Amino acid sequence: MLNQQPWERGFSIIAVTGTLIIISLLMVTALQLVQDHVRRSVLSADYALALHEAEAALAAAECELAIATRSPTPRSCNAAIDDARVAALNPATLAGFKPGRCGEGAELGLCWPLQGQSAPKLAHLIESDVNAVALTTTAQRDGRSAKPARYVIEPIPDALPGQWMHAGAARAPALFRVTAAGFGVDHHVNVMLQTVYRPRAVEP
Repeated sequence: MLNQQPWERGFSIIAVTGTLIIISLLMVTALQLVQDHVRRSVLSADYALALHEAEAALAAAECELAIATRSPTPRSCNAAIDDARVAALNPATLAGFKPGRCGEGAELGLCWPLQGQSAPKLAHLIESDVNAVALTTTAQRDGRSAKPARYVIEPIPDALPGQWMHAGAARAPALFRVTAAGFGVDHHVNVMLQTVYRPRAVEP
């Protein structure tokens, strides 16, 4: 019996050590799961904020287009737009759009990409708001959004490629494609939305 006691003690130490190792591994795994859940929750909330900001920018652009083109406006649309901006957004003349570039001043946020280009890339929409119309939203004022929500507007033809048109016919008023971007607390989290706006025809 005396010869068995050291062996028994050694076995007990090994068993206890093994149990502690297993418990430690389980605790580390549980901690990693909790941290992963927290990260996912934060990312989900950040994405929801970015989506909300992008939707706000999209609504602001549609409001501006509706007022400028004298199209029906939603009740919440009450933006103040000066005459220069109205003229720039005329869908018949496209006075504020210059091929291959984005405008400034009264033409800020008005981009006309060439074939093979896109308005978001032309304006560097995600990287900067220099060429876009930026909004000061509640989230931006509260510091919950890393970057201001913003949008750009581009004209697109109201006709399908190859669609037949009468010779000498006047150019049909253009449609407008709006691209809006919103951001979360983390500036790497962003959402981009697009919509096509059909304005009421405006005489040049």
